[in-house]
Amino acid sequence: MENTSVHEQFLNPGELIISKKPLVIKTVLGSCVAVCIHDKVRQWGGMCHYLLPKAPSKEHNSTKYGDIAIYTLLHRFLVKHGSERENLVASIIGGAFVIFDEREIFFIGDRNIDLAVSILRKEKIRILSMHTGGEHGRRVLFNTATNKLLVTSLDHLTLEDLYNPRI
Repeated sequence: MENTSVHEQFLNPGELIISKKPLVIKTVLGSCVAVCIHDKVRQWGGMCHYLLPKAPSKEHNSTKYGDIAIYTLLHRFLVKHGSERENLVASIIGGAFVIFDEREIFFIGDRNIDLAVSILRKEKIRILSMHTGGEHGRRVLFNTATNKLLVTSLDHLTLEDLYNPRI
């Protein structure tokens, strides 16, 4: 991850990035979940970072929802760029029980994790690793070319930290 020749890009909540060029995608997670997909033959990858598990209706077509984000990411690999399903592997990170406000009482983190596992299994994408749950946020670095993942626990996380590329 310390290779200075690989560009680093920060991923905000509700966004996704796919790169055919080597790229280190960096993000910060609380109850949000990031799903990393890597094409092990073509040596490229992508990540989505979503806040809530399911879009409430078809009109809410936003990647801030896990069902939209994960399917959008998979569509880019399988349809737009022609990856073979059997060459794709996934990692799931995040879903901590981090309380920013009273709404967290609904266990958003657990629901976000369950959704990612459910969709990836249904779509027959092998899950290589999971760094999920717990009570601490995480900083994530994902190398799209090598599928190397560096996950660091963050003890004190604020809502603003989720949008801070310097953390």
